[in-house]
Amino acid sequence: MYKFIITIDLKPGTRDKVLAAAPEAQAATRAEPGCIAYDFYTCTDDPDRLVFVESWVDRAAHDFHMEQEHTKRFIAFHEQFNRALTFETINADVPE
Repeated sequence: MYKFIITIDLKPGTRDKVLAAAPEAQAATRAEPGCIAYDFYTCTDDPDRLVFVESWVDRAAHDFHMEQEHTKRFIAFHEQFNRALTFETINADVPE
């Protein structure tokens, strides 16, 4: 499994714009082959911080996702409102 946590700190007053566009990106992403989960959240202690959690069957599925027009469009849209973005890869295949 290939898993990510993406944290976006938004410019004040722009959260609602990004949240309005996110469901369309979420639906298109969830329909992609290899997508296990694609969810987004607003932090309770910072309303200008969004957290996206993605799970993919493998890296190839995520690479495919990154080439999709809806992905490129959503990234280009929210980048104009970002103050900071952190992209963390989680190794979910570690044996117990």
